[in-house]
Amino acid sequence: MPSRTRYLFDSDVLIASARLHYCLGYCAAFWDWLAGGHKAGLFYSIDKVKSELLEGDKDPLNSWAVAHSTFFQNSLDSLPQWGALAKIANDPANQFKASAKAKFLDEEKADAWLIAHAAHEGNFVIVTNERSEPQSKREIKLPDAASWLNVRTVRLYDVLQLHAGHNFSQKAMAITGNSLSILPGIPPVPA
Repeated sequence: MPSRTRYLFDSDVLIASARLHYCLGYCAAFWDWLAGGHKAGLFYSIDKVKSELLEGDKDPLNSWAVAHSTFFQNSLDSLPQWGALAKIANDPANQFKASAKAKFLDEEKADAWLIAHAAHEGNFVIVTNERSEPQSKREIKLPDAASWLNVRTVRLYDVLQLHAGHNFSQKAMAITGNSLSILPGIPPVPA
């Protein structure tokens, strides 16, 4: 198993990127950066995310997902971790509404599978737009559920800051002891 941190991209990050900030029609550099990060062994997602991207009408993101099929890993091996998430979500002490549990544990949706896959692999951080709401009973937020299995989450802009140059080029990286340092001049972060 690789020891360096890798990133799993949530559906919402890819969809928002394609529809808002990094439209495939005018910001191909972002999508090339994403594909380059995958080729470098840093960026991935899972099959459930790909399924969500392929729902509905064909669009450029749909085509990108088809063209980059190796970007999406199979999540089935993480079934035991998915079961652990289900047990926590269904624990009466957590008092989640039935609709929250049903949405989070929908076997066709990606959130619980992303967390389970990251926990199973052990060296993934999930890239998501969702924000933590630990007191919510009406919805189970991905960052909160990820903490149940000690999986970290980050925002896309954090990943861009670490791994994207001024034009979405891959930044040069060096491993220094137990830290990852982006060269030049950015302080190391834990690897």
